[in-house]
Amino acid sequence: MDVTKFKQLESIVFELTELYKKIQNHITEQTSAESYVYADTYRGWVTEYNVLIKKYNQLTSANLSIKNVTDYELSSTQKTARNDVAKSFAQAVKDLSEKIESEINAEQNKENPIPMHQMRVCFKIGAKRCPLNPPENKNKIFVAMPFDNDYKDSYEYGIKLILTQKSIDHFKADNEIKNKDMMCKICKELQSCGRIIANISGLNPNVMLELGLAYGLGKEVIIIKDKKTTAVSDLGGIEYIEYSHAVEIQQELNKIL
Repeated sequence: MDVTKFKQLESIVFELTELYKKIQNHITEQTSAESYVYADTYRGWVTEYNVLIKKYNQLTSANLSIKNVTDYELSSTQKTARNDVAKSFAQAVKDLSEKIESEINAEQNKENPIPMHQMRVCFKIGAKRCPLNPPENKNKIFVAMPFDNDYKDSYEYGIKLILTQKSIDHFKADNEIKNKDMMCKICKELQSCGRIIANISGLNPNVMLELGLAYGLGKEVIIIKDKKTTAVSDLGGIEYIEYSHAVEIQQELNKIL
């Protein structure tokens, strides 16, 4: 899509959104179901809407009809329009705004598709796709595990040892997730890795979140847990490595990797 055209369509969406807010605010101020909107006010809204319709038709191949104010929408004196009429019109404004926004998004995705290994929407700023646009290294492994000394050996003498022996690049977060910046780093690394090893021992919430993100991103997942941790019912149908000491992790990962 032409950049200028794209910006013009975005401008139309913005103006439609503002018009919708203005109508809604006006309606909200009316306290009775039988309240009325002055006809001149209603006609003013329709005029704004029609200007945007014409702009949209000129930019696209669409041929949307402009709206005409009918006698049915006004009172017998032609001085007012009912609130229900205004509400119906507000919904039409909102529907058109969402329609155009959907078309913009579809065109963006068609011209610049989001890689399968990346997030569809950034959780931090709400933008389409990850703004960091991280490349994927399918041979790199993300290690998700609790930040607890009880599981230090499982990493040092189990996971890390076998990955080092096999010269497999890997990432393990050094700090617990306590803010969005850290979560952004975690998310970026998850997207960059081809596989994830998740130690769900203790059912740590951060690890479970990382596991869910990994599945959502379509990553190959290897789950491990100690024998003390009760199996999670939601993961009942998924195979996992169960261990009592680090050597068992080494042996099982050696078979898989």
